[in-house]
Parts: sequence; structure tokens; C-alpha cells
Amino acid sequence: MSNPVRFLCALLAGVGLALPLYAEDQAAPPTIHAGEMKFDNSSHMQNFKGDVVVQYKDATLRADQVRYNKETKEVWAEGDVRLYREGQEWKAPTLYYNLDTHAIKTDEAWGLFEPVYLHGRDLSQIASNHYVLAQATATTCDAAPSHYRVQAQHADIYSGDRIVLHNCTIWIENVPVMWMPAMTWSLTGDVPPVNIEAGNSTRWGFFLLTETNWRLSPNLQLAVDLDERTARGFAPGAKLQYQFGSGNTVGSLRGYYINDSNPRNSSDTATDATANRYLGEWQHKQFFADDLSLTVDLNRQSDMDMYNDFFNREFSVNREPDSVMDLTKRGDNFTLSALVRPQLNSFFADVERLPEVKWAVNRTRLGPTPVFYEGESSAGYYNNVDGKTDDPLFTGSTLRVDTFHQLVCPLTFFDWLNVAPRAGGRYTYYERGSGLGTETNEIRRLVADLGTEVSFKFTRTWANVRSDKFGIDGLRHIVEPFADYQWVAAPNVDTNALFQFDTVRSISLTNRETFPVTRYMPLEFPANGAIDAINREDVLRFGVRQRLQTRRNNQPWDLLDVEAWTDFHVERNAGDKDFSDLFGTVVVRPTEWLTLDTFTRYDIQKTLVREFNTDARVSNGDRWAIGLGTRYLRDDSNLVTVDLSYRLTRRWVAQVFERFDMQDGQWQEQDYVLRQELHDWYISYGFRYRNQLVGRDEKAVYFSVTLKAYPSMHTAFN
Repeated sequence: MSNPVRFLCALLAGVGLALPLYAEDQAAPPTIHAGEMKFDNSSHMQNFKGDVVVQYKDATLRADQVRYNKETKEVWAEGDVRLYREGQEWKAPTLYYNLDTHAIKTDEAWGLFEPVYLHGRDLSQIASNHYVLAQATATTCDAAPSHYRVQAQHADIYSGDRIVLHNCTIWIENVPVMWMPAMTWSLTGDVPPVNIEAGNSTRWGFFLLTETNWRLSPNLQLAVDLDERTARGFAPGAKLQYQFGSGNTVGSLRGYYINDSNPRNSSDTATDATANRYLGEWQHKQFFADDLSLTVDLNRQSDMDMYNDFFNREFSVNREPDSVMDLTKRGDNFTLSALVRPQLNSFFADVERLPEVKWAVNRTRLGPTPVFYEGESSAGYYNNVDGKTDDPLFTGSTLRVDTFHQLVCPLTFFDWLNVAPRAGGRYTYYERGSGLGTETNEIRRLVADLGTEVSFKFTRTWANVRSDKFGIDGLRHIVEPFADYQWVAAPNVDTNALFQFDTVRSISLTNRETFPVTRYMPLEFPANGAIDAINREDVLRFGVRQRLQTRRNNQPWDLLDVEAWTDFHVERNAGDKDFSDLFGTVVVRPTEWLTLDTFTRYDIQKTLVREFNTDARVSNGDRWAIGLGTRYLRDDSNLVTVDLSYRLTRRWVAQVFERFDMQDGQWQEQDYVLRQELHDWYISYGFRYRNQLVGRDEKAVYFSVTLKAYPSMHTAFN
């Protein structure tokens, strides 16, 4: 190619690249509507009067009068000025604004950044998305005058993110109630600037709990706790939440410490808690790619009663928080994971995995054949931490390598009968074994299994059944009997010779009977993950599923779902019965305002119910709602819970929650609340009683205030 031709090509390419930049620079001029217009071309000034509206990109400005420089795109507005841009609104008597740089200046301004109203002086812009307002007042109340406000020396406003008030005082009506050096108001989500709780407790004495939230940046949020309990002492804490990479990395770090002056006054009179009590947490989730993720959940606490003593709500959800770090790669038909699970709290029983690597292959067709392969292999070092339990299964540590492989051949006969025979084999290596309390040499175990799953469906449809009141658009009844047969040859090694890491664990009832925690286990491998408890098995599980469906929004809707099943032991092991207990579930969803879930476990041999759990709820919009729950475990407990919510008037709601133990005839918990709705606040007046199995029962009369704009913000007096 000759030099002139090359030069011409380069010139054309340069012009092609420059044209978009030039077009962007020469964006369309603003659209201006007004009653009167005057132009001065020599000074590039334009003057507008009478209901002036200026529109440019995402900004709209309204005023009585406007002077506009078409060269610099500067606007000087006067008279009832309003500026709308990107979810924010400014109002001022006079205003300077640059349409290109978004620079703004005014002597006095009123602003709205949902849900916060602002007022102050000397508004100016110091960065592209950072404004400063002197002598600022902030509130979420839209009344005039506002029922409460926060007055600050100045405010830093980061549009779409946060408002930071400095040297601020909280006023209710005309009464100052609190001073704070700084306060952050979030403009994204429900992040309250401050939470305050005060009251009196038999366990804490008089207490004052404060939490202040600081939104440090769009990606960082810090909560600082400063708590005082007269019977226990002063306790600081902090929680840092972070988010990076468009949500691909999220997590939080939390710490809390108290020099407990009375650690014996805890939930457990047998506690070994010392004065120095603390907790530390780190939760982290990171996606390196759509199919590769890291999960971290580390929890450390000084003693087993730390959460129950000071964070009872968290304790009721998770009584024994564990720790795990997991790196997982997911493919179309496989999962590869590397997991570390240390027990950072030695007083809790757990199985440490230090580490465990697992490879699982989903059911995958082998070429053009009807045969599918599935398998799971793992290797790791395992250690049983017995904590403060006397469970003999929580003993021992060893290296274990396990691999399981299975072939499945799903077949359909007569276009309605589904049959899926399977055959599998497992090899497990243990570096050490357990033999009557003494450790033995390495063990190699072989397990073979055969099985078949059979099922079929038959249906009946009533297409003409309709009811607008109950949302019925046709009915379909589906009945699906099923049977699953599993045969496992007696392994060459007895389970008593193995340390039990992945096993079936039980709890002891009050009548000293044992009860498996899992209620029932899947029959087939690898769904049945009790690797170390595999024994000879010859069992048939059979039952029936039934569903009653209608059509809503052109999609099937299950009105009723019923399932029942039991196991028949063809050959019994020690402790087995011919028939296991009969299990059943019922799920009812006829409408959005009526739900029912039940689980039943029935002892066929003794003809009695061993377990029965229900959850039912009926509601009428926001007018009223009633919930009923039962937790029945024969010879152990029989709990009944009732919760009721009823709107007495437009501004008053009554709420009741009760839990009663039918077994011993005692109330476990009672909670009665009257909630009042005001212009800016929800105010709750309540009484609570809690029965403590150890120590004195708790009683509380409390008063709490919740800000409507930030429902998670509350001030409570208990």
C-alpha cells in the first residue's frame, strides 16, 4: 500500500473516531418554554419571563424568570425556583445552575431526597455528586411545621447515596432531646441513622443500647454500638458491611465486647462464662465468575451463653453458630468444592473438616444409551469435637477418602409406568478406625447397592369448574403412587469399627428414648449422606402423592398437596420393625389468605401419633390475621402457639402472641401489643412474659417508637 493511500485511510479512520465525540459535545440545546423571551446575541444571553421551564437531559428547572448563557450553559433563575434531577428536588428563591457541570449555588434552599426533607443556607457543589448545605435541617416529616427535625451545623449530601449531618441536635417539636457529633441518613434502602433502646431488666438492670449507622461510601456501611447495662457493664461493638463489584462481593465484619461484672447472672446457671465476654463474626460471599463462588462464615464467641444473654433474637434463630469456608465450582453436570469447617467454639459439638474436597457428578446420560451415570467422591481430614455433650459418636479423628459411583436406567413402559433400576458401589478408606474405645489401623470398606424406583400417575380433569370468589379456573386431580426399593449388601466392615462423622444422630427424649434428628433419611445414594453409618439394608419405601390443581395466570396452582409414605423392612436389622412409622404431609393453599401446613409421624405398631406439627394462617388483608401452630412430640413436648393481629381503627392495631406447653400446663411466652400509627411514627405499648427453664422468668412492660420512613429504626423503653 502506498504512503498517500495509507495517509488517506488513517485520516478517514481518525475522522470516524472523532465524529461521535464531536456529536456528543454538540448535544442538543436545552428546551426552554416561557411567556416572554428576549435574546442578546452579542453577549450570548437569553432572558425568559413567565412560568419558565428549562429541560436539558435529565434536569428540569422551573422559575418565574431565567437568564441563560447559551455558550456556557449557565442558568440564573429567580422566583419560586424548582430544580428536578435524578431523584432529587431543590426549591429556592434564587438559584445558579450549570446544565453541563451541574454546579449549583444559592443562599437558601429546600431539598427533597426521598425520604429526607432538607433546609439550609449557602448550598454549593464541591464535586460531581457532592453538595454542601450550611445550617442544615433534616426530617422525614412532610408536615409544616415538622413534628421532629435534626438541626446540624452543615450537611454533606451525596445524591443517591447518603446525607451526613455534622454537629447535630435532635428536636421533637420545640424541645431538644439529644446531641450527636454526626449522623448519617441513607438514601438507599432501609438503613436507619440511629437506634436507641432503654429500659429495665432483671438480667441487665437499667440499660441504654445505642446503634449509630454511618454510610461511609456507596460500598461501605459502619454501625457502632455503645451499650450500658448497670448490672453487667459497658459494652462497645461495631459492624462493617461492604459490597463491591456490582454486588459480586458482599459481606460483613462484626465484633462485640463486654467486661461482664456479673457473668453468673446468665441464661444458664451452670455457665462457665468469665468477665471478658465477646463475639466476632465474618460473613463473606464472592462470585469470581457465574460458576465459581467463595462463601465464608466464621463465628467465634467467648462462651456458649453469649448470644442468649445479650442477643436473644439471634440465639432463637441459631443456637450454635458454626464456621465454614467453601470454594465451589459448578459446571453443567458437576460440582467441585473445597471446604474448611473448623469449630472455633470448643464448647459446641461439631465435625471439623480440615479440609474436605468433594467432586459430585449429576445424573448424566452415557452417550446414546438409556443409561445414566452419577457419582460423588470426597477426601478430607475429619475431627469430632464433642463440646459439652456426652455423645459417644463425637469421638475420633482420621483421614477419610470416599468414592461412590452409580448407574441408573430410567425406563417408561406402556407410556405411563416409570421404572428406574440402579446399581452402585462405594469404596471408603480410613487412615484409622475405632474399635471398642481404642484406635485401630487403617480400614478399607466396600459397599454395593441395588435398587429400583417405580411410579406412575393418573389424573382427572374438570375443565368447566369455575369460581371467581375462590380463584378456580378448572380443576385437576393428580394421583401418583410410588415405591422405592433399596438393597445394600452387608459391608465388609461394621459401623462400630468406624469413627462417625457423617452419620445419623439422635436426641434423647424425656422418657429416655432416642429420636433421630433427621426424622427420616433418603433411601438411595448419594442423597443419603450418612457415609459412616452404612449398614446392611433390605427395605421398600412406598406411598402416594396427591395434588389438586387449578389454573391461575395461565400457570398450574396447587390447591392441595398430600403425601404419605412408610418403609417395609424385608430383612430387619437390630431394632427395626416390619413397618417403620407412617409419615404424612398436607399443604393447603386454596387462596392467598388461607394456608395450612402439617407434618405427622404415626407409629403403626403401637397405633399412636409420635409427632404432629401444624402451621395455619387465615387473614383478611390488613384488617385481621390469625395464626395457629402446634409442635407435638410424644413423651417430650406439646406446644401450641397462637398469634392474632386485628386493626381496631384506622390508627390502632392489637397484636397477641401466646405459646403454651400442654405437656406441663405452663405458659412459655405471652406477648400483648397495642400499636398506634401517627403521622411520622409507629408507637407500640406492650407486655411480655417468658418462661425460663433455668433461672427466673422474665416479665417486661415496654414502649417502642418506630420511624415510618425507616421501619427498622426504633426507640424502645422496656
